[in-house]
Amino acid sequence: MKKIIALVLAVMLVLSLCACMPNSKGPKIQEVTDPTNPESIKYTDYADSLDGLCNYFADMGYVYALPDDATGDEIKDPVVMKADIIGADEGYKFTYIYGSSTIVLELYSYTDTNSKFYKQAKSEGKITVAEDLDEGTVDAVLSDNGKYLMIYNDSEENAEREALVTEAFKGFYA
Repeated sequence: MKKIIALVLAVMLVLSLCACMPNSKGPKIQEVTDPTNPESIKYTDYADSLDGLCNYFADMGYVYALPDDATGDEIKDPVVMKADIIGADEGYKFTYIYGSSTIVLELYSYTDTNSKFYKQAKSEGKITVAEDLDEGTVDAVLSDNGKYLMIYNDSEENAEREALVTEAFKGFYA
């Protein structure tokens, strides 16, 4: 009888531990793929706004689409950034997988071109977010029209992909 009780308790313990284990698949990070016909996608079909830029990038396969209520509550949603920290009006951060690479892409809109971060991006091609940290400086690109800033980080060296994204970004309502 004691053996049966011990066996039942052991099975219950195993089942309860399995139920408490985190999902082995982990959180899903959105994947993006290239569009089937990118030549037909024109930036002029989108609003000249940060949301328009994000939607254009989603259709081009550079980020995933913005949800109707972009809150950043799920890992597949973009994170709504505290853009005022870098003198921007608004911003989104996308984390996604392209091929075997993890890409983090941040997009910001600016109306105040007197921000020190805006000026630094324009003159140096980077911004210093945390001056006391070695990794506090990141590469940043301004769009040719001066309204938008992009920070692009790739876990692998993929210069061709970065060049495509940068070209589309810089040319958005240039």
